[in-house]
Amino acid sequence: MYNRTMNIQQFVGRLVKDPTLKTTTNGKLVMSFPFAYNTLSKTDDQGSTANFIDVEAWEKLADFHAPRLRKGMEIIVKGSLKQFRWRDAENKPRSTFRIIARGIVVSDLKRRPEPDYVREAA
Repeated sequence: MYNRTMNIQQFVGRLVKDPTLKTTTNGKLVMSFPFAYNTLSKTDDQGSTANFIDVEAWEKLADFHAPRLRKGMEIIVKGSLKQFRWRDAENKPRSTFRIIARGIVVSDLKRRPEPDYVREAA
């Protein structure tokens, strides 16, 4: 039986651009941004290679994070990889992958946004 939780990955990286927030024709909020993360390899002196992938977050997650995230911030994205397929103008098959975020955490403490609330001492 198919288990939806099997397709969950976690990535640590940085926002390449500020996120964009849009509303679909159905009235749903979607936030998207390009994301860069490193993988280990022997292609450079540091032993890592930068990879770039687009991230989408929907509804409450998008509404909460869109005003807080900025280009260059280090974040942790937890979500599932989704492949999109289409044919281009010359009828050649094309595809790309995107992360559909289920959770986002700002791990860059220097750039972490201030919380919307103030905790009072107990």
